[in-house]
Amino acid sequence: MDSVGEDGVGLLKFDFLGIKNLSILAEAVRRVKVIEGIDIDIEAIPLDDKLTYELLAKGETTGLFQLNGQGMTKALKELRPTNIHDINVMVALYRPGPMDNIQEYMARKHGLKKPSYVHPKMKDFLDTTFGVLVYQDDLLMTAIEVAGYTWGEVDKFRKAIGKKIPEEMAKQHVKFVEGCIKHGGMTDKKAESLWNLFEPFQGYGFNKAHAASYGRVAYQTAYMKANFPAIYMSAVLTADSGDVEKISEFMNDCKKMGIPVLPPSVNESYRDFTTVKIPGADVHSVGADRDKIRFGLTTIKNFGEEIARVIIEERKKNGKFTSLSNFLQRIVDRNLNKRSLEPLIKTGALDEFGDRGVMLANSENLLKYNKELSKKDQNQDSLFGIFDGPSSNGKTKEAFTLEPAPNATMKDKLNWEKELLGVYISGHPLDKYRATLERQQISIKKIKD
Repeated sequence: MDSVGEDGVGLLKFDFLGIKNLSILAEAVRRVKVIEGIDIDIEAIPLDDKLTYELLAKGETTGLFQLNGQGMTKALKELRPTNIHDINVMVALYRPGPMDNIQEYMARKHGLKKPSYVHPKMKDFLDTTFGVLVYQDDLLMTAIEVAGYTWGEVDKFRKAIGKKIPEEMAKQHVKFVEGCIKHGGMTDKKAESLWNLFEPFQGYGFNKAHAASYGRVAYQTAYMKANFPAIYMSAVLTADSGDVEKISEFMNDCKKMGIPVLPPSVNESYRDFTTVKIPGADVHSVGADRDKIRFGLTTIKNFGEEIARVIIEERKKNGKFTSLSNFLQRIVDRNLNKRSLEPLIKTGALDEFGDRGVMLANSENLLKYNKELSKKDQNQDSLFGIFDGPSSNGKTKEAFTLEPAPNATMKDKLNWEKELLGVYISGHPLDKYRATLERQQISIKKIKD
């Protein structure tokens, strides 16, 4: 109940939690099917996957549900989870309140401390957590089994803790301690010490079902990242393609995993971020060793959806573009204009056909050449006279020869990438100072762009 009127009748409140990671999971599963030919039932994946727990122990948590962030990552590296229960515990404990119990749980899990129970009956429901209070359910079971609460009474106890009502908590304090003495056979001092263990949960506490649900999704994201790293990260990048800061973070994570994140390419990119096989890579290796990620064509600022579609469909239908001339011959579309061609050049989408600076200097003539092709098809005279062999439709077309011009500098490339993609791909402006910064123990990635 959210609000209560004068007549005591409350209004029911529904909380709808939109989890973006569910969409990422579904997209990653779809991509694995398309790229690897593997059907994954995400609800039936093994819960003892070695790669998944190794991933978490190494702290590779970027892009995971509930398990990312500096503090959680540090805790996971210390914990070295070995089962799904460890993940559920971390999801529940890493909250403002019960967070203080994390170190105690770790110490008991790793045998640095023996499991202990304030009351013998508590072993029945705290055995899997080594005697550490983790869930809201643990408090309720303690109230029932040790303090003698009924199920009806314990529900009032739950509401008092959940709503943090001081007056009700004071009443429950007295009732709980008296119950522990009478029903549980505890001393007054021991009963008070048990009540004090509940204090952190007055700030925030997960019930076990909530933690298990979150923990399962968290494990599923970790499983996909561990077993299909490039595919999972391409789905993560796509989901946050409008957030430059996150894209930069995810690219850094890919770099750590050995996954190249490359500029757009008219021969490899699709609409969004996508995974591309590295030629000659070992097909039996994990994805990070045999896949690369390409920026999508529509990740280019102000690059039109329609021209992206035309390029992708032409490539699917007639194969990869073999040269700059071949690309211009086959993409005869009104949307191939200065506003679309120049961004393709500047972001590196045409890099395999020439230098960005040279192509950019020739851009006007490239567009003229493209327009001349439609005239040639209509038996009109063309300004260009070098033959390039048959095009995709079997007709002979003239090739375009680039006029000499200065190559693009690294500074040019980085400025263009930052302007049109939001991030640096070919390098970083501070790379030339890397040695100096590293001597001073300053990481480039920690310096804001």
